[in-house]
Amino acid sequence: MNKELFNKCGLLVFLALTLLCINAYSQGFKIKEFRQNINDGSAFHAPLDAEGHPCGLIKIRTDNPDLQFKGNIVGDIENKMNEYWVFISPSSHSLTINHPNFIPFVVTFASFGIEISSKATYLLTLEETKFKKEKTGVTIIVKPESANLYIDDVLVDNLSGNGFYQLYLPKGEHVCKLSKLGYRPNVQVVQTGKSTQSISVDLESVMAEIEINCKSATAEIFVDGELKGNGTWKGELLAGEHKIEARQKNFNTHSQIVTLTEMENKVIVMPELKRSMGKLRIETEPSNLPIIIDGKSVGTSPCTVDVESGKHYVSCKSYGCVTSRSDVEVNGGETKTATFNILFENSYLKEVYQNAYRGNLNSVLKLVIISGYREDYDQALFWINRHPNKDYLIEHWCSYFWNGKTELDESDAYGWHRFTWIEIYSKAGNPEKALELYPIAKADAQSCGGSFSSDIEMMYIGDAFLKKKEYDKAIQCYKKADEWGFEGLGNCYEAKGDKQYAATYYKKWLNSTFCNNKQRIEIKLKELGF
Repeated sequence: MNKELFNKCGLLVFLALTLLCINAYSQGFKIKEFRQNINDGSAFHAPLDAEGHPCGLIKIRTDNPDLQFKGNIVGDIENKMNEYWVFISPSSHSLTINHPNFIPFVVTFASFGIEISSKATYLLTLEETKFKKEKTGVTIIVKPESANLYIDDVLVDNLSGNGFYQLYLPKGEHVCKLSKLGYRPNVQVVQTGKSTQSISVDLESVMAEIEINCKSATAEIFVDGELKGNGTWKGELLAGEHKIEARQKNFNTHSQIVTLTEMENKVIVMPELKRSMGKLRIETEPSNLPIIIDGKSVGTSPCTVDVESGKHYVSCKSYGCVTSRSDVEVNGGETKTATFNILFENSYLKEVYQNAYRGNLNSVLKLVIISGYREDYDQALFWINRHPNKDYLIEHWCSYFWNGKTELDESDAYGWHRFTWIEIYSKAGNPEKALELYPIAKADAQSCGGSFSSDIEMMYIGDAFLKKKEYDKAIQCYKKADEWGFEGLGNCYEAKGDKQYAATYYKKWLNSTFCNNKQRIEIKLKELGF
């Protein structure tokens, strides 16, 4: 009950008691004296109220040991010999006095010209009156125990705390009203006389029953801001609107309004929560390194990626580098930065790799050449694709490789420079790109007065057609490759199902001075039955 309603009820009680006193009926007590005792310094060390003001002290003199008090009381009530000491906030206007057998007795300070002051002491003397024969004992038992009891519209405190009331009421008719939120009110008229009465009231619940299930079993269920459980909750709520929520760290909160009617039974199913989003920024030294998050390539460093909140597995793996790995946790709405200082495997090429990742053209070209020479075509293709100026690489491949220069001169160019690119694309499994460069290479070679028809060149063009399963075109190229084309011809005829021709060319390749895979060719011949 809020303070304003409490004071209104207190005023009603006071008026009712005043009328009873006029007719010589009391509630068991009457006020004999209420005044300030200016000579009493007992309140000098009074405690402070919630606003930090020193309290006033009311000394209540009575012989009755069963009194209880309600109001803006601070600290514990001291029960001294025939006297209660009650420290009360100076903002108080009334004090309620309770007894197990009587309707509450409300003392309104203004009615006695009293205004409570800090560190002031007041004396309140109560006098107990005798009951007249018209008083009747009434016992009232209430369920639920926390229901509110009103006698003739005056709220009666449940001092026992268990829904048991034992009152003495004047003879006559009294209205007994019981109420509690979520229950149907009960009103009875009680006729008191000479004999005692006993009333038992069990209020009917009109609460709605609700069951809440969330598909995210670990989510916390909140109802009107109060935590109810995890994943599921079942209970009673008042009719009306309620806000239900499912919350979980790193997930978006699901919230909805539910309207319930009296005695309704409702089941609510809340959807599975979706992870909240954050941003993960990856920085490396040197930069321009491939970044993988949770097994998926997301580009090169530095990069910023939208990710679900939670823990993510980040790795930085590339040619020449020692793989760096880290678990990074990102919260919803957060931008988390992870920095990697990259180590390199080969101390001799460390500087070359560092400069290449930083975009130095000469270093990139050097790694393309080294990779191609080692027949590491995937790495060669990696550096080709990373270079910002493909023509620069192509035009200077041969001058760099054959002339052994450490600094590139743009004047050094050859008409057949694209040959090595065709070789790399063909070996790296990109025959389309190799064949795309073929007519360009021929034109470049002719413009320089040369040709594009050497044995090895035609062998790689044949390899490209073979990978595309264009066997007849591959055979034409392999035949122009002379001795270098024997193995390719064997592969083409084997693919076409001509074992005889396949074996013929495999044998020629086996007897060639260029064959460096004799064991593999011998196995092929055995498989073909030769």
